[in-house]
Order: sequence, then C-alpha cells, then structure tokens
Amino acid sequence: MRIASAGRIMVLAFGVVGLLGVLALPQEVALTVWEVPYENSFPGGIALGPNGTVFTVANGGQEAFRLDPARDLFRSWGVGDRPADVTVVDGVVFCTVENDGLIVYFNPDGAAVSTAVIPFADVKPREIHRGTDTASGNIGLWVAERGGSGVLRFEYNPQTDAPAAVGEPSDDAVVPENFDVVPITIETSYERFQYELSLMPSPAPLSVARTDHPFAEWTFFTGRFSVQDLAVAGDGKLWISLGAPLLFRLDPIAGTIQEMETIHNVETFQGLLPAADGSIWFTNRVEGAIGHFDPALGLSETWRIPATVEIFDLVFDPDGTIWYTDRIADTIGNLNTWTGEATIYPVPAGSEPLYLQIDDAGDVWFTAGSGNYIARLTPAE
Repeated sequence: MRIASAGRIMVLAFGVVGLLGVLALPQEVALTVWEVPYENSFPGGIALGPNGTVFTVANGGQEAFRLDPARDLFRSWGVGDRPADVTVVDGVVFCTVENDGLIVYFNPDGAAVSTAVIPFADVKPREIHRGTDTASGNIGLWVAERGGSGVLRFEYNPQTDAPAAVGEPSDDAVVPENFDVVPITIETSYERFQYELSLMPSPAPLSVARTDHPFAEWTFFTGRFSVQDLAVAGDGKLWISLGAPLLFRLDPIAGTIQEMETIHNVETFQGLLPAADGSIWFTNRVEGAIGHFDPALGLSETWRIPATVEIFDLVFDPDGTIWYTDRIADTIGNLNTWTGEATIYPVPAGSEPLYLQIDDAGDVWFTAGSGNYIARLTPAE
C-alpha cells in the first residue's frame, strides 16, 4: 500500500491547493487507515453495519469484507467474480457480483452465503440500494445495470430468504496506520441557471420490461450508454444517470420515466444524492464540480471546486453538509453551499478514494481503490 508519512500529507495539503484562494488552515484532523489483507483487492462500495462495523467488496477479486475497527479485525466471504457494491439491510449484507450476474447475501455472523442468479442475459449488476418495501413486507433492492439498458429490482423476503449463521468465519488481524491531515478551505465558483418550467418534459409511460421473480427489470434507454449511477429518493422514485449528459427519474409505482433535459453544463453525472425536498445533488466528473437540480423550481446550480479533478461520490453528514471524494486528486472534501467554501482533506498519494459513508458521530468512512484500504477521517468539531 502506498502510504505517505504524516509530514508528507501536510506538504500535500499545500501542494494540492497552491495559490487557489486559501481561506484558512483549520486544525489537524485524524486519518486512520486499515489495509485490506488481500493484495490488489481494489475495494469499491462501502456500507456501515451494526456495532460500528464497515463492509466493502473487492472489485479486483472475489471477496466481500467486514472491518471491525474496534478490534482491528478483517473478515472475508467468497462471493464470486468481481463484486461491485454492497449494502446492509436489517443486519443482512447484500452485494452485487458483476461478472457472475449475481446478488449475494449473507449473515455476517456466519461463513455461508446465499445466492440469487439474475435470470436476464447480459446484465452486469453494479450499484445496489434499498428501495421501498412491498405491501407484503418484502424488501425491495434496486440495482444498476452495467452493460444493460435499465435497472433491476430484487425482492427479498426476510421471512423465507433470511440467511442463517452457518459456519465459523475467520478473522485477520490488521494494524491500522494513523496520520494527521491538515485541511484547507478554499472558495468555489458558483453558477446558477433558471429554466421555464413549461419546457420541462412530462413523465412518459414505462412498463416493466421483464419479470422473473424475485427480479423485475425496467428498460428505458437503448444505445451505447449504460447506467452510470442510481439513487433512491425518499418518495421511492429513482434518479438514474448514464455515461452521458442525461438524467432520468423513474416512478415505478406510476410506471413513468422522466428525462431531465434542462440541466446545462454537465458532461457526465455521477454520485447522485437525493434531498428530502425532491431535488437531486450530483457530481460533474468532467468539470470537478458539484451540482444541484430542483425540478419543482426549474433551478440548476453548480459549485466548481478549484484543485479538484474527478469528484466521484457524494453523501450528507448528520448536519446536512455535502461530503465528496476526488478519486484523481486523492482528496476528501466537503462543500458549504451557504458560504461557497469547500474544505479539502488530502489523503496519501495513489489512494484513489471512491465511495464514502458517514456514521452518526460524523466520522467519514471511505474506500481507497488503488490504495487497497478502508479509512476513517475524523473531522474537527
């Protein structure tokens, strides 16, 4: 693992930003790194589990992992070829396995895994998120198709499908590394666009394309682009992005799809983050910017952050602040949309921070693909 010394990290803090409008130097914050005990695992998606545990998957291997940071222990499960993403629902761990076309789920107290084979050809499952439950109490999980042209819903019955804790899982001890990081606060560049609501395209009918219980597929786009990211809003609707300047909103209950054509100056959407008011936050990977779109107001706005290269993932902290990863610049950051300031936290060179989650205490957890580690950043209070 390519880990720099604490002194090197502090030098990086100045090297990343240079003369790009440094506003302040907050106090040092703590970064703790746990290296995954498998070489070249390339950890991807991340999920927070019970009792402070953290889960990820080996995008470059065949394993799902659990980190117990209180005891510095890693636990692993073999799940298939190229697992992509992970989520935890009511203590059960679900992960997608891209090359094998699987949804794998297991009880983290056991060694055995359960497998659901996706019955549709050429579907490579990627991002997975919990959706709304069915009227019968089944759990709905939404999956982005990579190499396909839509999204899947996997229906999980906690009564009949619940995995048992079978077998004794083994744990690997790991010694964490601790660093002091000097964050830097800089000014962003803000731009706002207002659109005529009458020009907003109306939702169009869209029915289920294929069903094979417990799976259903909605196909809404054909061509050379595939689903890049998806997010489930509080009302159960899905926001979906492609590897193109296109953004969709799917209402599976009403059976409609709406293409948002009014967002300008966005090359590729990524890191979709729904807000409680029905709006959507997103990253513009090409411009190093975070954007916001409110379809009820016809409002689109962006904050371009100096020294960023490719903002990848977004998440709210308990206070509503937006945190992000920059996979190319090797930084974690947060954006204060009221002041227009961004605070940047450099991480070791060659880390490639990808997905992140924030726990109830406000600690920021993220996976580092090329760095082969899971890390916790503890911001200053």
